[in-house]
Amino acid sequence: MPMKMTIILLLACAMLNFSPTIHALETDQFYTWGKPIEDSTEYLNAWVQLRIQSVLDTRVADSPMDCEAVVKKVQASLQNSLYHPMDLWISSSKLVDRIPRGLEESREYRARYLMTKLYRLDTARLLEPSATVEVNNIRIGADKLAHFFSQGWWYYKKWKKNRDDYTQDELQRFLVEYGINLELGALGAKLTGVTSPGDLEANYQGFLFYRQLCHGDEPLLYRQEGRWQFPDTFDFRDYVSPGWDESWNPNIYHKRRWKKIRPAMLTYCPLLHSPWVKQQRKFYRELETQTLTAQIVKEWVADGKLPDPQTFAITTVCQDGQNQN
Repeated sequence: MPMKMTIILLLACAMLNFSPTIHALETDQFYTWGKPIEDSTEYLNAWVQLRIQSVLDTRVADSPMDCEAVVKKVQASLQNSLYHPMDLWISSSKLVDRIPRGLEESREYRARYLMTKLYRLDTARLLEPSATVEVNNIRIGADKLAHFFSQGWWYYKKWKKNRDDYTQDELQRFLVEYGINLELGALGAKLTGVTSPGDLEANYQGFLFYRQLCHGDEPLLYRQEGRWQFPDTFDFRDYVSPGWDESWNPNIYHKRRWKKIRPAMLTYCPLLHSPWVKQQRKFYRELETQTLTAQIVKEWVADGKLPDPQTFAITTVCQDGQNQN
């Protein structure tokens, strides 16, 4: 094997083993169009509540730790591997409905999903694709929940470090732009050829979650009879939006990746006219609001810093395909 090829392979392996928070898993919400998935919001909420409360009851218990010290203990239990704890649980739990389900469907999924076409040294295909779950009737990749807890934590640490040096508006912009640069680097485009605005939405909502643990008028963490508690009112519905669904909020693809993705995406065009997809996209339009992340992505596109995600939208692809025919 040529020396250059050996070095590239070693670097790819190093990247896959370097960080406990690298998220190279990709997903395909198009594949799930029209397929039934039971909503798992209550089970996902319960997992978070039990996970956090168990930390408070065992690692913290009657400790005199302040809230920020408690948050560090909580966060350590929510992010500890390349395959995120919640992602691993989702992939094996009988409680959480998902696509793909089981080994046989996973094989079919890998054969048909958007990343099915390889190119040489395609690091994105070295990892299992992420399953799609449903939260509040919104379809998301389970990897988005990993982003919520992992990159959301990175945002939070940046927020704490810089909150005295910026106005609130400046700091929020700083965090989103920090996330965009992560997506353009080894956590996104550099590794997989994909930059995901959906990841950015999940990242920012994860930051809001961590900030709410100790800050605001009613922090999520509180003391009761000298012991730390986490409320049973935690709800992913407060955070998940249509912007987490990559069939609605399109990814940006590197040219080499796009040559492989576009033909796979074209196969989904007939489904755009199905009653199920029409209803889903109507539902998303009614829910969607202009988020700070979406606003800043648009500004980067206008400034020429990012390709326009709408270039890669299913509607654009299908329209272009019709025109070429």
